[in-house]
Amino acid sequence: MWNISLNFMVFITLGTQGNQFQRCLKMVEELIDTLHPNQEFIAQLGNTKFQSDKIKCLDYVPETEFKELIDKADIVISHAGSGALFSAIQKGKKCIGVARLKKYHEMLNDHQTELVRKLTEGGYILDGTYSIIDAWKKLDGFTPRPNDFECSIPQEIMKLIDVWMQ
Repeated sequence: MWNISLNFMVFITLGTQGNQFQRCLKMVEELIDTLHPNQEFIAQLGNTKFQSDKIKCLDYVPETEFKELIDKADIVISHAGSGALFSAIQKGKKCIGVARLKKYHEMLNDHQTELVRKLTEGGYILDGTYSIIDAWKKLDGFTPRPNDFECSIPQEIMKLIDVWMQ
């Protein structure tokens, strides 16, 4: 099918947003059915209620375990929360972003589609908002753009503190 190694681990993170995000997990189960059902898929569900015989489901994971799962994952499928997406980008992971949508009552508005669109256009992630399978088909030819985000806020705060302390 696609040139993904036979033994890989996929980490799915849904964040801790209050609304359900079962649509993402149903798309992942559809993906598993079209691939090899014996691969390892682990999901951090947050507040989403979901049971699966195809996906290992964890309600919440501590931050250290979350980072370990990102590290171990060959591929990350993530809700479109900036923290989760940037965690995958910073680790250089192939990442499929899935925006929560208003029409499914997953969010109050569709602001996450803009973040997924911009990061996809920038070459950082693939957009799986409407079809994880379609995004998956692009993985073979996809090399994520290296993390080139710089955050100068901590340095600026230190400068302000230095000035204030003088």
